[in-house]
Amino acid sequence: MALIFSLWFAVLSLAQEEAAIRRLLEQLRRGDPLRRSEAARALLQMAPHASDAWPVFLEALLDAQEEVRQTAAEALIRMGPKVVPDLAEVLSGPSRTLKRRVAVVLGQMGPNAKAAIPALERALRDQDGETRSFAALALVRISPERADLVPLLEPLLREPDAHFRVALVYVVEPLVLRHKEALVLLEKACHDPAWDVRIAAVSALGRLGEIARPAVPSLGKRLADDHALVRISVVSALLAIGGTPASELVPHLTQALDDPDTSVRRAAVVVLQQMGRAGQDAWPNLKRLAQSDPDPVIRQLAEQTLRKLTDSQ
Repeated sequence: MALIFSLWFAVLSLAQEEAAIRRLLEQLRRGDPLRRSEAARALLQMAPHASDAWPVFLEALLDAQEEVRQTAAEALIRMGPKVVPDLAEVLSGPSRTLKRRVAVVLGQMGPNAKAAIPALERALRDQDGETRSFAALALVRISPERADLVPLLEPLLREPDAHFRVALVYVVEPLVLRHKEALVLLEKACHDPAWDVRIAAVSALGRLGEIARPAVPSLGKRLADDHALVRISVVSALLAIGGTPASELVPHLTQALDDPDTSVRRAAVVVLQQMGRAGQDAWPNLKRLAQSDPDPVIRQLAEQTLRKLTDSQ
């Protein structure tokens, strides 16, 4: 009888906990900004002690409101390893959207989600391309020390969603610090069909600095890119990596200073500032922008850059 009573009390407590969570989720959906903020804080404070109620938060991952989905995801993350086996089972379920969002949650858990690795590896063979992609990214975040990550990620450079490929670049960038062979993924991304993916890859190589020196030949090819912002990003990256003569780079900036696109001219001024005195051949063009560019922001930026460069002489 005591055992039955204990089980009944546990079920009742869980039902009350789930009901409380549902009330807070409803407040998060429909309340005014202050009440929504209060509900979010309450849910996140409750989460670490409410792991038995994880299905309610899982359900909320499919909510129509982004704020509800984000709070539910953060709550599951705070529950930690206790809910990982249950979340891993979702990856073999029928809902593509839920599988993608669970994979993201597992990835954000990092090493705490190691119990989900077998399920994530199975998800790499999922029929849905985005599920495969998010599963791979989760594996990178959970166990970045794995030696097989580069061949695991390489096929993702061919996924159709350009936004995803940009996200992949940011995942690969820190991976290069652990696995030098991952540099080849950024080199390939430099030649992506989408210009924003190319910029992301070029910029990542620049941030890596000296480590990215083997990629300089690939970067050099992108100096002839058909997108001006990519070309300017390449100049900036080559400057950061070092070893490329300024005489090879200044002409690209000089040309960009005359570009009809405001964003291109603005970017060229910023990179000239990065180049310093080595970019003196472009200063006459920079002076012209400071005096007569139709965009007041560019005039001010060019004037400030000229002052900074001449003061450093």
